[in-house]
Amino acid sequence: MNVNLKSIAIGLVAGITSALLVLAATAQLSFSLVFLVLAGIPVFIAGLGFGAIASVAALAGSFATLSLAISPLFALGILALPQLPAAWMSYEANLARPASEIGGPEEVTAWYPLSDMLLHMAVIVAAALSATLLLTGYNISVAQELVDVAAEVMREQDPAMAYDDAMRASMAKLYFYLLPLMQALVSVVTIFAAYYFSALIVRMSTRSLRPREDMPSTLRMHWAGAFFFLGGIVLMFFGGSAGIVGAAVCGAFAGGFLLSGLASFHMRSRGKSWRTPALVLAYLTIFFSGFFFIATGLLDTRRAVALTPNGKSDKNENN
Repeated sequence: MNVNLKSIAIGLVAGITSALLVLAATAQLSFSLVFLVLAGIPVFIAGLGFGAIASVAALAGSFATLSLAISPLFALGILALPQLPAAWMSYEANLARPASEIGGPEEVTAWYPLSDMLLHMAVIVAAALSATLLLTGYNISVAQELVDVAAEVMREQDPAMAYDDAMRASMAKLYFYLLPLMQALVSVVTIFAAYYFSALIVRMSTRSLRPREDMPSTLRMHWAGAFFFLGGIVLMFFGGSAGIVGAAVCGAFAGGFLLSGLASFHMRSRGKSWRTPALVLAYLTIFFSGFFFIATGLLDTRRAVALTPNGKSDKNENN
């Protein structure tokens, strides 16, 4: 791995760009999800195209910028999610070794499996989100306050709508688990979306080390993800801090299985006359059909290794 000023400079610029996109997300809440997806792309591009040193420089540049603009605590939260998963995924994406070491032919290079990258990204997201929520004091009381605010807003819009104490308590218990679960699920999906678009950009620039993969056939969750998912469900029954961790774990791996299920559906629908309308309908109704795709991902766990001629592995060793 060559450490050079060019990689560091590019990483710093990428980190500053990512931080500016995060600031844009906080300023324009209606487009916050779009800006958060875009915020991961500079870190991915730095790591995928210029190596691990550029990724580290990007994290440092983003942390410094956000610390000056808002606070070190806020910068640390953004560093944990989504920038650290982006840096780690880009590092793993560039890992390769001779295929002969895993029982393959001598003349090709095996690249790090996409299923393992998805597994590790889900673990990092779950850990980062759990730590953030616990350190910021998230608990059932906070969930109750948020539900009360939402109920008050709805009551102002429709005076006939009223919630009694029992209903508000029930909604607070649901929201207590729903917030970390949905945050983790959305984080996994958006981080992977950033990886996908970043890989396209880097390949267009001819800086890509990893070969182009057929996502419908290779994007699957590692089989160990099913045990993490089950463990998250079990932890939610304990409530309290364990429940927060369980909801984050469950949400993160649900996001991974959702991506896997969608990829499986893309592959199975190839060549079918109903493919286009079915895909459009699936994405438009993802809030309802998501459970089906998560189940599909759970039933189709495997590892696929991308292979390239040995000539490409030399480039990997020099970055």
